[in-house]
Amino acid sequence: MRAKNPKKYLAEINVIPYVDIMLVLLLIFMVTAPFIIQGINVDLPKVDSAPIDDFENNSLTISINSSGKYYLELDTFKDQELTLEKIENELKKIITSNKVEVFIRADSQVIFDDVAKLMSSLQKLKPNSINFLTEPKND
Repeated sequence: MRAKNPKKYLAEINVIPYVDIMLVLLLIFMVTAPFIIQGINVDLPKVDSAPIDDFENNSLTISINSSGKYYLELDTFKDQELTLEKIENELKKIITSNKVEVFIRADSQVIFDDVAKLMSSLQKLKPNSINFLTEPKND
């Protein structure tokens, strides 16, 4: 003889664990987002300039800190001080294969001689463009 109450299957999805996971992920991203700013600590000059409209993926950033040390913002050289010759050798490999936009992040206290040497090296390699990164003036 059969039982009166056969097993019934639950036909709905329990979304509470998914909501819990989403909230934890949201919290993790909110906490780690301020630390995602890339590059070394550089006090950029404050000037009135237009924002960059077309920021392409094939761009490269070179930073110069206040003591005149050069940093190439690539994963392989993360926070690693490089000489101008080493940067030039690495850029030869990158720029010859494809057109690259170069962004220079120079500290506001850096000596212009350091920036001029970098610009001279970059002009020999003929990138697509050379740009300076600044911060907007506070009104």
